[in-house]
Amino acid sequence: MKITCVGSGVFSIAIASLLSKNKNQQIVIWTPDNTFLEKALKENKLCFDGKNLEKPKNITVTTSIEEAIKDTKAIFLLVASPYVKDTILKLKKYYKPSIPIYVGSKGLLDSKPYFYSKYIKSTLNTHKTAFFAGPNLASDLILGSEVFITVATKEKSVFDLFVSMVPKRIHLERTKEERALELGSVLKNIYAIGAGMAYAKSPFLSTIFSYLTECYKEYIQILYYIVDYPSENIYAGTLGDFFLTGSTMSSRNFSYGRLVIKTKKEADLFLKQNTVEGYIGLKNISPLIKKKEKFPLLYNIYKRVYEK
Repeated sequence: MKITCVGSGVFSIAIASLLSKNKNQQIVIWTPDNTFLEKALKENKLCFDGKNLEKPKNITVTTSIEEAIKDTKAIFLLVASPYVKDTILKLKKYYKPSIPIYVGSKGLLDSKPYFYSKYIKSTLNTHKTAFFAGPNLASDLILGSEVFITVATKEKSVFDLFVSMVPKRIHLERTKEERALELGSVLKNIYAIGAGMAYAKSPFLSTIFSYLTECYKEYIQILYYIVDYPSENIYAGTLGDFFLTGSTMSSRNFSYGRLVIKTKKEADLFLKQNTVEGYIGLKNISPLIKKKEKFPLLYNIYKRVYEK
């Protein structure tokens, strides 16, 4: 069975590596990066963050979006948030509505309809979508860790296909609350910036986890405000991801938060050199929250990052 991973960042490589464990599956990575392609073809390596992973035999790489999704049975969308909209438009020319799309990209669009799930459904005229998240580091997935993933989809067949594609060490849970999981995946990156800021002022693990506990409470309030209903359950893709992302000190979001407190010059330089998903998410969530002062933790991060 052919499966397509759209994107060539570390998370895409992690998912492709995970899917390749089933030798009956042929994984195609689509990349716009010719250097990544050349490395894969000439050296049989998948390159990420200055590291090289031996490319499994059942993974191929292409720069042709048409070739990548031709006859595929599933698509994993794994590009960074600034490229989601353009990538969907590239897919549209060749996409068939019967192909399930699993969205691992985290963020919001910078204009209506904001949520990826809604945009993908309307643009590609499909209902076969799922959003997935979990407390998983890409490096852990590559190394073979036992992890939990939450899959948000209204289509049981889409969830069942996901189950069949991944190894048994991956524990899956399903929810129908797509926007709740999407929103949590945006906010966890934003609050990770806040956690970095809090740690810069008080460098203790107790500070981080106390702060993140309050952040999760605020997430539930924002959920009421934006989506009109609360998440009925605590999922690995919300609570677990909040605490993992917010306490991973080496992450770009956390690192940026520490620099925001240290010096604006260093923080601005870091933004130029890195994609900080929380910074982008903070900007794009702003139109959805007209009265930011109702949510003081989010508002304080916004003021520190965006207001002069």
